[in-house]
Order: sequence, then structure tokens, then C-alpha cells
Amino acid sequence: MRLHRIAMAIAGATAASFLVLAPLAIAADSEGGKIPNLLGPWNNTNRFRLKPAPTGPKPIGDLPGYIHVDRGVDANGQDFSGNYWVGDYTNPILTAAGAAALKTNAENAEKEKDPFWPATFCYPFGPTDLLQPQPLIFLQEPDKITMIYERDHQVRHVYLNVPHSKNPKPSWYGESVGHYENGDTLVVDTVGFNAKAFLDRYGSPYSEQLHMIERYKVNPDGNGMQVDVTYDDPKMYKEKWNSVIGYRKGRAFPTEEVCAESAEDPVTGKLNPIPVAAKPDF
Repeated sequence: MRLHRIAMAIAGATAASFLVLAPLAIAADSEGGKIPNLLGPWNNTNRFRLKPAPTGPKPIGDLPGYIHVDRGVDANGQDFSGNYWVGDYTNPILTAAGAAALKTNAENAEKEKDPFWPATFCYPFGPTDLLQPQPLIFLQEPDKITMIYERDHQVRHVYLNVPHSKNPKPSWYGESVGHYENGDTLVVDTVGFNAKAFLDRYGSPYSEQLHMIERYKVNPDGNGMQVDVTYDDPKMYKEKWNSVIGYRKGRAFPTEEVCAESAEDPVTGKLNPIPVAAKPDF
């Protein structure tokens, strides 16, 4: 019990030091200029949707005839649940390959089978990290930013003021490099995705050619943050397009949230056998 109290005291002191010192450590960039304090915690406000930018092509929305409504009941106890996420595969921004991939997901959704959502299966989030509703924090260092998500302790690394590798190995999160602009914006440039997830809850596809640029800007009052995201994937989309991600400042830092892994492989659809003990261990 005494050792437990000591460990808890050390952990508390470490957390307190982090909360106090982190903002001080990022007061200036490498050239002495002002940079934004992104510490957080930040809570996503998009509710699993990619919101359209003020101008330009629109992200995938509901297929005509289908309107997704979040599940729940109204004040009278009546269920107002809508259908599953049926994406509009007729959106003109899609290439033939993109439309075909999304149509498959939409047809499955019509049968009330959701597209693959990485967090459900304990996989790395990939681009869906931008729509995770649990708290997000940023650890800012002179040469790197670490983005930490509450769900499943997912971590993403952004290396500052360096170029991309010549041939980055494809991965769930890709290779992210970044820099600060105008004293108030973090720009994150990512390539090298493995194309094993989707961009949103509709199952909007992407390929290994995806080039994603995020621009994080904290509101002047410090209580909100907007992320303008550019998607460039010539295999799945005919042109570049943008979406807007919103965050609000939260009160609680991420807590421990462990994933309960599914036995189904979402990539192959194979149901892996669940271990069963033939006899008691004791």
C-alpha cells in the first residue's frame, strides 16, 4: 500500500509538472517567433462527418433518398434512429475507381452493415483520426509534435521542419512532417498511407497516393480550434477537395481507454478462432 501511494504521488507530480511546463516549453519557435499553444485537451465536434469547406467540391454526403440520423430517442421516448451511413457514390468528384469502391460500401450500408471503422476493431485510426470524438492532446517539442488520442492510446508523430523521405513505407498514419505559419497555425503534410481504412463514416475511399494537408488554427479566445484539410488522391478523386474539422477545448485530459478487440479481421472478413481452454489452469 505504501509503495502504491508513493507511485501515485510520483505520477501526480509528473502530471502537474507537464501541465505547468508544457506551455512554457513552446513559447517560441526555432527562429524566436510566436507559435500557437495546441496543448488541449480538444474534443471533436464533427460527429463523424467531414464538413464541407466554404468553397470548392463537397465531401461525400448521404446518397439521395437516405438521410443519416444519429441514433437515440426523443423527449417522448420515440426512436428516431436513421439508417446506416449510405454514401453518395454518384458524387461527381469521384473517379470510376472511387465511385466503385464507395458503391460497395453504400450497398453494404443499405443492408445495415457499417463500413470498416478502424477504432471498432482496435486497428490504428489512419485518416479517421480526424473524426474521433474522444479527447486529443498535442505535445509540442522543438523538433516534433506528438498527437495523443484517448481511444486506444493511439499516437501520431509529426516531425517539424524536415522534408519527406524519398520513399516512405506505407503505414496506417503515413509519414507526417510539419511547420508553423503566421504564428498561429500548425501545418501537417502527410503521405505514405497504406489505404487500409476510409476517410469518414460513409467509407469514402483513398489509395496509397493520398496526400493530405492539415492546417490547425486555434481560435483567438483559445476555446476552439479549426482544422482545414486538403485531400489529394488522383486515383480516387478527380480533383483536390477540402473539409473542415472543428474542435472545442475540453476540461478533462485523456483517461485510459482500452480497446476490446474483435475476432473478425475487417480487412479479409475472416473470423479468427477464439482461444478456448480445454481444461482449467488450476
